[in-house]
Amino acid sequence: MERAFKKKNDFYYITLLVYVAFLAVYIFVTGTITDETVQFGFRDPVVYIIAIFILHALTMLIVNVVRNQRLIITDDAFVFTSRFKERRIPFVDIEGMVLTRDRRKPIDGNSAVLKLRIPKRRRVLRIRMANYEHEKELYAILNELVRKRTTAR
Repeated sequence: MERAFKKKNDFYYITLLVYVAFLAVYIFVTGTITDETVQFGFRDPVVYIIAIFILHALTMLIVNVVRNQRLIITDDAFVFTSRFKERRIPFVDIEGMVLTRDRRKPIDGNSAVLKLRIPKRRRVLRIRMANYEHEKELYAILNELVRKRTTAR
């Protein structure tokens, strides 16, 4: 069994869209309309600040699309891949695996987090279901994996 889950980029698309919409509304509102001409406020410092935010959001979107991050779950390991590198964490190297979720939200897996304790790492590795496409399927697979692991011990 090998299942791949692609990392979502929705946040970057939405952020970029909001900034561009705000810029368009701001330019339209600050423009002046006279009998002969229509002038838009491009020389306003606020426009430059919004443009910097748009460039930053666009840069982050392009970087994340190019990186193309994925989580692959195989029979014996978690594989974190991107266009440039691959990191493999075998199940035998994992000391502890806990699947938690936010108690205020339903059990659909959207707010679930898998916490992995790995001896070579100082901190716990967290896999958030909401960061990946098909989060309900990912939640079901990880829930089954955690259940198998706890019953095997």
